[in-house]
Amino acid sequence: AETEYYKVLPIPGKGYGCIALKSIKRGTRILADSPLLILEKAHYFHADIQAEFDKLSPADKKLYFTLHSAHNQDPSSWPRKIADSVTDRESKRIEEQHNARVGKEPTLISIFQTNCMEKDGGAAVFPNAARFNHSCNPNACFTWNSAIGKETIHTMKDIKADEEITLGYCDTTHDKATRRWELKHYGFFCDCLACTGDESDPDSFAAKSAARRFRLMELEQEMEPLRGVFLELGAKKEGFVNQLLELAKLLIEEGDYTARLAATYLDIALICEVKGDLAFAKVAAQKALQVCIDSQGRDFLDVPKYESVVKRIKEKMDMEGEMNGSIEKK
Repeated sequence: AETEYYKVLPIPGKGYGCIALKSIKRGTRILADSPLLILEKAHYFHADIQAEFDKLSPADKKLYFTLHSAHNQDPSSWPRKIADSVTDRESKRIEEQHNARVGKEPTLISIFQTNCMEKDGGAAVFPNAARFNHSCNPNACFTWNSAIGKETIHTMKDIKADEEITLGYCDTTHDKATRRWELKHYGFFCDCLACTGDESDPDSFAAKSAARRFRLMELEQEMEPLRGVFLELGAKKEGFVNQLLELAKLLIEEGDYTARLAATYLDIALICEVKGDLAFAKVAAQKALQVCIDSQGRDFLDVPKYESVVKRIKEKMDMEGEMNGSIEKK
């Protein structure tokens, strides 16, 4: 359904897309969409989709077949043979999805794999969220919000009236060739500036974006073993906070105001807290909380965790201030 923020309109070369009806500030929730069809597992077969489709009402079945289908693709553009090392079960799954892509008509699988979004380890089709097109430099992001049982879309840039609102279908840190392969499964080539620009021109957006994406990938691969439950190890590594700050800077330059940036700020806050730099920890924690709310909503399950970190750091600062005041009086 269209909202006060956007309208679904025909877009040349893209079929349909979502166009902003007015200026929208970053951090605005423009959609909260209920799932139409849910699969509890990521590795699904035609029979799994059929079983869930059969449960739908006639109206919802009709709605399902109004969604885009990336079928009728050229078989010669795909590998001709499945590797011998692949199990029989996985071979069957790959063959089903391949046949759906190269088939002449829309099918349950072709529609599902074109429109599904991750949900609790499985996948689901959200009929309204499915109307948003892709960009490798999107201005909005999507998240499954289990607290409200809906897929939410929030703007992560200020959007002007009449501007298309886009999402990122793939990992935007990947290089152009990898992104093209991933997007090929959706049946299109991306025409965003990062994909169509001249990367050989060092002053072009495409070249600068490619350099940022490569560095983002390097940093994330290097730091991954020292984050999450292993953050204490990261805190002991010299220069680790500077690497996190570089990561945050690159994400901001790419316009990636998502949970990725929120988690980066949170790690900075936690390490600075351990090292006793409470003032910087407070700033980073507040930024983490704000990005989390802006990209996922105040009702998202992670928000209390971020709020507790901000509160704890503030309490430590207050306690430190009281102790310093007591010392000065003496």
